[in-house]
Amino acid sequence: MNACFLQQLSLTARLSLFFTSLACVVLLALGWLIGASIETHFEEQDRHALSGKLELAQHIIERVDNAEDVKRLQEQLGDALVGHHDLLIHIRDKQGNIILSSDEKRFPELLLSEAPNQTVSHTMAMHTWQSEGQSYRGLITRLATKNPQFSPITVAIATDIAHHQAFMKTFMKTLWLFVIVAALLTGVLAWFAASRGLGPLKNMSARASEITANKLNQRLSLDSVPPELADLAHHLNQMLARLEEAFHRLSDFSSDLAHELRTPISNLMMQTQVSLTQTRDAASYREVLESNAEEYARLASMISDMLFLAKAEHGAQLVHQERVDLRTEIHSLFEYYEALAEERNITFELHCDEQHTWEIMGDRLMLRRAFSNILSNALRYATAHTKIEVELRATDDQLQIYFNNRGQTIPATQLSRLFERFYRADHARQHADGEGAGLGLAIVQAIVRGHAGQITARSESGLTSFIIKLPATSK
Repeated sequence: MNACFLQQLSLTARLSLFFTSLACVVLLALGWLIGASIETHFEEQDRHALSGKLELAQHIIERVDNAEDVKRLQEQLGDALVGHHDLLIHIRDKQGNIILSSDEKRFPELLLSEAPNQTVSHTMAMHTWQSEGQSYRGLITRLATKNPQFSPITVAIATDIAHHQAFMKTFMKTLWLFVIVAALLTGVLAWFAASRGLGPLKNMSARASEITANKLNQRLSLDSVPPELADLAHHLNQMLARLEEAFHRLSDFSSDLAHELRTPISNLMMQTQVSLTQTRDAASYREVLESNAEEYARLASMISDMLFLAKAEHGAQLVHQERVDLRTEIHSLFEYYEALAEERNITFELHCDEQHTWEIMGDRLMLRRAFSNILSNALRYATAHTKIEVELRATDDQLQIYFNNRGQTIPATQLSRLFERFYRADHARQHADGEGAGLGLAIVQAIVRGHAGQITARSESGLTSFIIKLPATSK
């Protein structure tokens, strides 16, 4: 219940409650310490006064040597202790006869009967008791006389501490009232301090509330942010940068997708409308249907690739894993593209250490698709009468696959975008030679990432290379 209540409170209220509680604990501890110190001071003050009177009585009693001295004790002690109206005195001999007593009933008999034989000092035990509604604090002891025949003489001396208790009661009442007022004042000040201290956080919240889909380029200012919130503001700015990038990519993707779908659909509509303008023979209709079928196939391929990329981004790209021999798969693809390569007088070459085992754990069909897309792309852009070379390299923890082809150098500004969906480095050639929708390299990247690898591209002096790096034991 308390946890739920605290969770419903604002951060300002939590901080104020925390500091108020902490202040109450400190003030209560301070009040208890002050009260205990004053009480100890009063006790030491009483001890000092009572032990002084007791030493005076001891000095007189120590000189008692005979019966006459005992008879004179009452007069001597009375003269010595005269003028102290706040003192209670009770003195009796060894037989229990009262020598001098201001009020015998005020002293507990148990304390008188069990009084110890000890020399008067400032370390004597103090006794506190109540009698007839009054509180007393006193010293009780048995003193020896000069003549052991008259020893010991019990001496009890006490003082009324009612005035001390009245002072402590008033003092503690004032102290607790001060504690309550101070706690309330601390709560108000804590609320004010917490509100001011959380001001930058409120400003960040207000700034963040202004950021919309059309204002993703805005960032939180780090100049007026305290160090405790600087990291939070920095990470929020990074998040906004990622969101802005993702939003732009999504916008570009939507635009590209609409553009890619518009062309085949427009072709289908135009051809269909033209064929319906007049009656035609069966051969003409067949020709239109064949053309439409090609467009339908292109649309189906594009949709299939898009579905694959969507699954890849959600981690569903690896259907199963098996041991894949990279060298065997690449040779198989060489044979598959051999006829197309011969048309342009392009040859394939594989360079690798024949003694090495070029196997990894992965999805064979997907790796084959990735290699196929790269080889197809290389065949499309390679210069005629050149070689497409594939090189396998191994390190301690990686297997590296280099796909090299000679052709036109790709500008550095375009290399980083080659793996974007629908992106083509040569827009003038799109669809002119049956080129796909620009999803091939994006699919390659998705497959490589699904195998915990990475792919990069570089192009210098007419040599373009795609480098795939896979873990030696792919998961």
